[in-house]
Amino acid sequence: MSTLTAEREPVADTETGPENDPVTLHRTMQTMLGDGLRAHYQAPQKLSHELFVVLMQLNEEERRLKASKRAPRRSR
Repeated sequence: MSTLTAEREPVADTETGPENDPVTLHRTMQTMLGDGLRAHYQAPQKLSHELFVVLMQLNEEERRLKASKRAPRRSR
C-alpha cells in the first residue's frame, strides 16, 4: 500500500493578514450573529404613538369592565 503525501508550501505571513486569521474571523462571525439575534429578539424600547394610544384604550376598557363587574347596577 502506498500513501500519497501532499507537500504544502507554507503560506507567507504577508499573504494572510490579521483580518484573515481564523480566530479573528470566528470572532467576527460570532459578533455579527450576536448583533443580528439581539436586534431580532430584543423588545422595542419605544412604542409608536399609535400603538401607545391603542394600548391606553385597551387598558381603559379593561379597567371599566372590571369596575362594572364589581359595582352592582343601580335601577333607574
